[in-house]
Amino acid sequence: MKSFIVGLTTLSIGLLLCSANAEESDHPLVSRYGDAEIYQQREAHYTESYVALSQLKEDETIDKLAVIGKQTMHVYTLGGSRSPLEVAENYKQAVDKLGGEVLLYCHTEDPCGFEFSRRLLKPVWISSAASSFSGFSQSSDGYQFISAKVGPDSSPTYLQWIIKEEYSDTLEIVQIITEPESLLLGQVTVDINAIKESSEPSPISISKKEDDAGQDHPLISRYQGSAITRYLESEFAEVRLATGIADKNDKVPYLDLKGKSTLIGYSAPKDQSTLQVFANYINALKKSDFKILFQCEHKACGDEQITHLWSGSSQTERFGSAIATSIYEREDYRMLTAKKGIGQKEVYLSIYIYKGSAIDEVEIVHDIVEPNQMSTDRVSINTKYLTDSLAREGKVVLHGLNFDTGKAELLPSSQQALDVIVAYLESAPEQQFYVVGHTDTTGDHGLNIKLSEDRAESIRGALVEQGVTADRLMAAGVGAMAPVSTNGSDDGRAKNRRVELVLH
Repeated sequence: MKSFIVGLTTLSIGLLLCSANAEESDHPLVSRYGDAEIYQQREAHYTESYVALSQLKEDETIDKLAVIGKQTMHVYTLGGSRSPLEVAENYKQAVDKLGGEVLLYCHTEDPCGFEFSRRLLKPVWISSAASSFSGFSQSSDGYQFISAKVGPDSSPTYLQWIIKEEYSDTLEIVQIITEPESLLLGQVTVDINAIKESSEPSPISISKKEDDAGQDHPLISRYQGSAITRYLESEFAEVRLATGIADKNDKVPYLDLKGKSTLIGYSAPKDQSTLQVFANYINALKKSDFKILFQCEHKACGDEQITHLWSGSSQTERFGSAIATSIYEREDYRMLTAKKGIGQKEVYLSIYIYKGSAIDEVEIVHDIVEPNQMSTDRVSINTKYLTDSLAREGKVVLHGLNFDTGKAELLPSSQQALDVIVAYLESAPEQQFYVVGHTDTTGDHGLNIKLSEDRAESIRGALVEQGVTADRLMAAGVGAMAPVSTNGSDDGRAKNRRVELVLH
């Protein structure tokens, strides 16, 4: 391929297209026109792009060729009252000199179709990068479009130009060059031996914001060249992993898993593509005999999949800034969910990959769940603690009462704490109490109020079932309106999620 490009560059000498100086960053295959100036320049590897083969048809579709490869885009501005036709003829002449073939040529008199260029570029990474190129719509008097291919049929290079008259003395030119290249695999590795059959709980939950090369999950590596942007590990959590797209009611089917949870966000280099990254994860997981439960790309994922997935949960901010949660089907987004049995246990994971535009880094999230049983012997409660706190402050936090994330039903592990609370209430039969539920600020305010009320009522009901007189207890929920700590950290939010017994 190198010798082919060198030969083409030599052939371009003598054309009206001037050869580029090294510092000008023109593509080595085709230079800028005359004294045009670079307005924008973008490059990405292993990206799926489209080459137009037809004008806009009656059904508003375009025949186009999908090509995977290195995409190089230049946006030029050209002054001096040159006409779009003159520039287009020079590019066509260049294609001819290179022994290439023009695949499509259309212009103002023979239109490509209204907003042809926008429709062509909309699904491509380059569309966002060129958004400041003021208007692809073929609505002005001066408009030219060319798509062409050069080189051997076995490995052609594709060129496309959009030439538009922006002002009476200024042209804007978009040049897109696509050079096919094979996907580079082996950038992700999987080590199933890292998962132990026995589930020993970690001593604490961890939240990290700074990159630490030693903080990859031992099961699966980061994509090479990536940096950690979010790290959240919980000994026991409820996690939703998507197994499909949203239905007409915006409900996403998912696995509801409970166990050790590790969420790691990464950013990969700007010159990578979601296609390249996604292919590496698929390859690595399949080589390690993971079962792919669900995968989707772009439109197949539906609109706002992550947002709908976590709708109604207290963990709507789970991903933080690691990845955009409001991702639309037109955007460059891919994801998968997979599982593997390792000895007597299973491990599950979802991989999310997103790129907003050509100038953005690729965002990647690993969401890994190792199902296990929750440790319930970490918190104890006794009547002395209850008596002292109520006497001193008039209220007490009821530790040891456990709920699933986003749910109001008490877990069986709460029984020990309930027994102690009942014993205290029996020792002070003349006292009345409020049972008050609290949440952090994560999620919708109305849902948090409802959740806090439901949890308080659940505890009240459990105490009444164990013999406490019903009129001694009143349940209420205040959501996130009475915090005891900041909601700006994981530790603070954990303290704010509580149920209190308050003297009436």
